[in-house]
Amino acid sequence: MTIKTKAFRSFYKVHLYLGLFVAVHFILLSISGSILLFKEEVEGDAHAAVSDKFDAHAHYPMSYSQLMQNVLQKYPGERPLAFFKDDENENVFNVRLGMNDTKMFRGARKLTYNALDGSEINVEASKSSFMDWMLHLHREFFLGSYGKIYVGLIGLLYVFVMITGFFIYGNFSKKTSFGEVRVKSPRHWFSDMHRYIGVGVFGWGLLIGITGFFLGISSTLIKVYQYQELKEITQQYKDVHGDNNHLHNAEVLDQVVRTAAMALPTSKVDYIAFPDTQFSPPNHFLVVMEGNTPQTERYTQLVVVDAATGTQGEVRELPWYMEITLASEPLHFGNYGGLFLKIVWLGFSIFSLLLPIFGLVLYYKRKRQAHVKGATMESRKLAKDSKLMQSSYAIPSILFVVTSAMILGAYIVGGVFATVASVVLLVPLALTSWIMIRGRRGGNA
Repeated sequence: MTIKTKAFRSFYKVHLYLGLFVAVHFILLSISGSILLFKEEVEGDAHAAVSDKFDAHAHYPMSYSQLMQNVLQKYPGERPLAFFKDDENENVFNVRLGMNDTKMFRGARKLTYNALDGSEINVEASKSSFMDWMLHLHREFFLGSYGKIYVGLIGLLYVFVMITGFFIYGNFSKKTSFGEVRVKSPRHWFSDMHRYIGVGVFGWGLLIGITGFFLGISSTLIKVYQYQELKEITQQYKDVHGDNNHLHNAEVLDQVVRTAAMALPTSKVDYIAFPDTQFSPPNHFLVVMEGNTPQTERYTQLVVVDAATGTQGEVRELPWYMEITLASEPLHFGNYGGLFLKIVWLGFSIFSLLLPIFGLVLYYKRKRQAHVKGATMESRKLAKDSKLMQSSYAIPSILFVVTSAMILGAYIVGGVFATVASVVLLVPLALTSWIMIRGRRGGNA
């Protein structure tokens, strides 16, 4: 036995046993994730009535300052933490208040308001307890903050299993053409289908694993940001002015928005953190800005604004790890390209669910049939042999590049390209389905 053969066998064993560990977890994650794809559709649009009111009253939204002052009058003694627009409806504002004057966001009071008349919207009433249960299962396995990290590590292990599986696929495909499935032996049929499904979802699976990892450790990354970047900002502005009045902060909110807009004219306000909170320096607002075009809306910058005067401080960039963390949620759930992209995501999720199931069946049959020799190796091919079909990595690499380019392109460019990309993403799904149909198992199973 050569050193190369020994190395491959060790490599294969790592893939096998690590894959068995990941498989049990991933089955639960895949099922819950598939359900959560349509969380918004199931719960409905809690803010739909706001648009109706706008048509009926035909007036402009309330000013930020006026709305915030009304909130603080209703909840006196509570610290304003954050103020931000809803992602789906610009006439809906979200407010976070620190109860008992706390600076921390955990446990904050969460409020949602109609900016047209200042009325409070009961978002909680529209939430599904089933979906909330699924979210906790998918995000943390009901284990709290440590569960999130655990799920994140499962995502990282899944990436490793996918990469090792990709190279194992190439080794086993040296003497077969792409799409060729052995149909007479149940064990070999499951082995071939496991490999082809893995190739079909490879690009998507890497994305899901990587973004799942960053979402799992997001709380840790936020702490890193607080102790590094935010600590530096706080140190820089801690001695500017002496005291903050919370009501005064609310009154100056409109000026803060104007100042941030002037600092970055090609961007729009996405999120406002009030002074002296968990995520902002003393005496200064920290305004999160995003691009105002489909091509720049994923690009985030920070503007520091003086709370007393409303004048501009510095403009700062988010560190790379926070940029990735912010991008991870939409990329993970595919909720950035409309309903059709979600349906495509569901297709990938279903195939990814078959991947660990077939892997477990294959492991079981390998143990049961290890003593069987001389099984008939009749196979069915997807197409006539050609150099492209006989190359181990040609088509898998093309599928990986196309899948990755379409997913990331739809996220970065958006607009019409997102729709086109969603259609192109059907190609790896259709090819994998065609291999399964052509290679359906025959003979005695």
